[in-house]
Amino acid sequence: MFINDFKPLFFLLATFLCLTSKFSLAEESKYGIDFNTLKKEYLGEESFVNNDNIKIIIQEEVEEAHEVAMVVKLPEELKINNQIAILVDNNPIQLVTKIFPDREVSSIGLNIRLEQDSLVRAAILSKNNIWNISSKKVIVNSPGGCSLPACDPEKEICELKKLGKISLQKYKRTSGDWRLKFKINHPMDTGLVADPQTGKTIPEYYINSVNFSDKSGSLAKAQTYGALSANPTLVIDFGYAIKNVIVEATDTKGLLFQLPTYNSF
Repeated sequence: MFINDFKPLFFLLATFLCLTSKFSLAEESKYGIDFNTLKKEYLGEESFVNNDNIKIIIQEEVEEAHEVAMVVKLPEELKINNQIAILVDNNPIQLVTKIFPDREVSSIGLNIRLEQDSLVRAAILSKNNIWNISSKKVIVNSPGGCSLPACDPEKEICELKKLGKISLQKYKRTSGDWRLKFKINHPMDTGLVADPQTGKTIPEYYINSVNFSDKSGSLAKAQTYGALSANPTLVIDFGYAIKNVIVEATDTKGLLFQLPTYNSF
């Protein structure tokens, strides 16, 4: 009789332990030894917390691994932050970008390369220097986004675009945010792809910095790497009005690309 009285309590305790165990295993799979190595290399020694309020919008299963669109939406408490980093665990080039906002930012968007199935991570460094991290698993059905040519001239027509040509759009969204959409023509060579015609490795060559500013000063600075897609796009939604935008980008050969000073944007 005594044992029967406690059966509901035993059942609830067992259920709680089971759920806790499953949660712990899920967290461990996302933040194991490999992640700690990744974090130490690219994010440093600051502490981190898992934050599912950071929303990563990306296809869960992709066919075209050379150009995968993703958006990161920031929760209210992280719209003012020190840094935003995008990481891909199983890429040969794991760090995609680091963005250093100087204004309030509600979301960012970009096109990335994926070599194989991987966790894609958005890490946001809060103003009190704690990394808030969200992760999403993506299945890649056609691997090789970093190591195979995006276009094979022996099989298709590969369009050549004017190097460094910049497209910039700015508009107010219905949410009240101001969107800045930047695109630049650049091969973003990873240094991992063999030329289909010669068989020789194409040296790495990519945009490595993009700076946005207006008459009031800096809007945001970005460090970028070969894990961004060719002819990369970077979208930033700012919380306040932006006017007279100036953009400057550099690549690994030291070339500078910019829009005219104080242009019509």
